[in-house]
Amino acid sequence: MEELLIRLGELGIGFLSMMGPLVLLMIFLKLRDQRESLLYTVVLKELNSPDLRGLFAVKIRCSVFSRQEIVTIEMWNCSNKQIWDVIMCLSVKLPPHVWLVVNGLAAFRNPCAWQTYNCQFTKAAKMKTEAG
Repeated sequence: MEELLIRLGELGIGFLSMMGPLVLLMIFLKLRDQRESLLYTVVLKELNSPDLRGLFAVKIRCSVFSRQEIVTIEMWNCSNKQIWDVIMCLSVKLPPHVWLVVNGLAAFRNPCAWQTYNCQFTKAAKMKTEAG
């Protein structure tokens, strides 16, 4: 009886050592999917206005083993004011470790790209860019 219990213990330890890494990977993937879905919710709530419908595309990349997250927004045929409004609102609402990249094609067909790293944007940066 004692030997049977030892064999069952060995079998249990072997099963855990085989399935443990797979379960751990599945937990990390689930956490990544939850972070990605939260970011999509924040971004799409901000972009849900009638004047922006059909003018943007959102791509969110989250790493599995780290908290590096990149939100990329492509905006077409939008005015500079609309693009800046999106940048300013999202830089306040997104967590500080998230990178925000906004690529825009303005209404006058001049390509422009803004990248905000760690979402640290100020009104002084906005005024400086609008002036120059």
